Amino acid sequence: MDRRELLKIMALTLGSSIALPESVFAQIAEPLDLAKLKFFSSKQRQLVAVLAETIIPKTDTPGAIEAGVPGWIELLVQDCFEPADQQIILAGLQEVEVLANSQFHHPYAELAVAEQVQLLTEMEKKALLAADDKCFIVKIKSLTKFTYVNSEVGGTQAFDFVLIPGRWDASVDIKPGQKTYTL
Repeated sequence: MDRRELLKIMALTLGSSIALPESVFAQIAEPLDLAKLKFFSSKQRQLVAVLAETIIPKTDTPGAIEAGVPGWIELLVQDCFEPADQQIILAGLQEVEVLANSQFHHPYAELAVAEQVQLLTEMEKKALLAADDKCFIVKIKSLTKFTYVNSEVGGTQAFDFVLIPGRWDASVDIKPGQKTYTL
C-alpha cells in the first residue's frame, strides 16, 4: 500500500466533516515549504491566521498558528482546490471583513475574541439554515481542524495518540482530563 492510499484511508477513518479533494491527503504528508505559498495576499494570509486561531485558540495546548495551520490552509487551497472552491474561500474572506466592518466597525483582526466568535457563529448558523456545506465557514472550519489534527503539534501535544491493536471498542472509558479527538 502506498502512502497516498494510506492517508486516504486514515482520513476516511477519522470521519472528516467535508469531502476534501484527494490531493489534500497527498499534500499533508509533505513538509511545508513556505516559499511555495503564493495564493493569498499578505492581508488575506493574516486574516486566515486570525480565523484559524479563533477556531482553535491557544489554551493549555498550542493553537492553530503554533501548529502552522494558516500555511497549510493556503497550500491546500492553492494546490488542491478547484477554481470554484478557491473562489468560495476568497469571497468568504472578503465577506468576513465586510461583516466585521458593518457589525463592529473594525476589521476582523481588531475585534475582541468574543466578537470574532459571534461573527463566525452567525455565519455558521446561516450556513446550517441554508444547508450549504460548500460555503466558506464550513470549508474554513474543516480545513482548520483537518490541518491541525494532522500537524505534528496537533498530533503530539493537543491529543493523546494511543495505538491500540486489535478490536474496535465503541465504548471506552475516558479518564478525567484525557485529551480526545472529536470532529
